[in-house]
Amino acid sequence: MQAVILLGGKGTRLASLYPDRPKALVPVAGRPFIEWQVDWLRQGGVTDIHLAAGHMAEQIQKWAAQQDQITVSEEPQPLGTGGALTCISSFLRDDHFLLVNGDTLLPQLDLHRMTRLATDDAKDWNLIIAVTRIESAGRFGTVEFDSTGLIHAFREKAERQAGWINGGVYWIPRLCLNTLKPDTFCSLETDLFPQWAAEQRLQACPSEPPLLDMGTPDGLVEMAAWIESAEARSIMSVFRQYIKESPTL
Repeated sequence: MQAVILLGGKGTRLASLYPDRPKALVPVAGRPFIEWQVDWLRQGGVTDIHLAAGHMAEQIQKWAAQQDQITVSEEPQPLGTGGALTCISSFLRDDHFLLVNGDTLLPQLDLHRMTRLATDDAKDWNLIIAVTRIESAGRFGTVEFDSTGLIHAFREKAERQAGWINGGVYWIPRLCLNTLKPDTFCSLETDLFPQWAAEQRLQACPSEPPLLDMGTPDGLVEMAAWIESAEARSIMSVFRQYIKESPTL
């Protein structure tokens, strides 16, 4: 399986702390955040990783040049989380790919289970969204789905309390890229997901929390604290043992 990480954002909420680097290279618990994401993906069996860069892309390229099996593309202008996908088609090698937001981590997501949903379910699902439950969902996009996992509504940053939220990880068929207009700004969360939900093209894959978001100063502190916690060490120990017993994606 190939994973694409979206790294086009400017990270404006962290700019006062780290004005000299892109968000992916901001340190979290002593390491650039991108390294935590790459480690998580590789522990999940993913070996082929592509970085869809934008802001300060040259720093991302310099970092990637020192890594194995990581490629980089650069969007010519800010195109949003949806528009950025029009710049990566030449780097994709499979009919499906994993798409990951570049500022979040969902450490307990079972990538094997997520990809099996696309093959085991009798219905022809177009796109799978990882979701997790949170007690205060207000600043996140909330997801409404039925007992079969079919998503009926995707409400970006809806004002509500506990609920299921977008986990920032997606299993996407390459054919979805054909619906996007080149060099046109669009957002997955606000432009595409509501439309695809109305067309019954989205399925939810529930995951245990936490969802860690380093896009704000407070989120950065919370993520670092979790990574250094006993809970994180326990989860990752169990996760590594599970991966040893599972095939590479």
